[in-house]
Amino acid sequence: MKKLMLAGMLLLLFSGCSPAQKISPEERFKKSFPRHSYETITQTSAKGVYEVYNGSQIYYYLPDGDMIFVGSMISKDGTNLTEESNGKKMTSKMAGLSLDKALKIGEGKTSVVEFIDPNCHYCRQSHAYFAGRMKEVTLYVFFYPLSRDSEDKIRHIICAADKSGEYAKVLSGELDEKKPLNLCGDKDAEALIAAHREASAKIGVRATPLFYIKGRVVPGFDRPVIEALLKK
Repeated sequence: MKKLMLAGMLLLLFSGCSPAQKISPEERFKKSFPRHSYETITQTSAKGVYEVYNGSQIYYYLPDGDMIFVGSMISKDGTNLTEESNGKKMTSKMAGLSLDKALKIGEGKTSVVEFIDPNCHYCRQSHAYFAGRMKEVTLYVFFYPLSRDSEDKIRHIICAADKSGEYAKVLSGELDEKKPLNLCGDKDAEALIAAHREASAKIGVRATPLFYIKGRVVPGFDRPVIEALLKK
């Protein structure tokens, strides 16, 4: 009996002296940076470096040193791994995006989803580009304002009876510096503005223009890429 009791005491002793279980990088990150929300934390191809995705931005966590850093990870062949990963995440979200609240323009067979700011120079360039291709494409426009003036112009478009017509005027610059704009405050307009804001947040939009064409996300008005996709 004494031998059995001694064995039990030794077992307790050994179990208490076993190496402490290491916490995961995710658990350590949550403990060290409790105010940083995230959707995913994953190991990158670089040993000891973890990708943190917060729904709109990718940054990196280094458990060895317990620090985070922001920037692009570039492979030796010149591939921007950060941009590539972010594109994949956006593509997945775009595929499930409802287009019911988007401003629909055109009747072409190819659907083009775009997030734009009406004052954005490259957004206006893309408008001029697609204006000559409305027999080919159907635009599904979501607004992402980057300034107060942009917010006013977006509201003007949404409040208009002919939204497509006012969209063309605004994006062509016809209404620049022209006041007053139609800034209605009815419930339908407010709901539509809120829906566009929610869609932008869901996708993780941070800059304009942003396109989704034939299953691919295209950041910026990258004309050669867009033309190649339209020809597919």
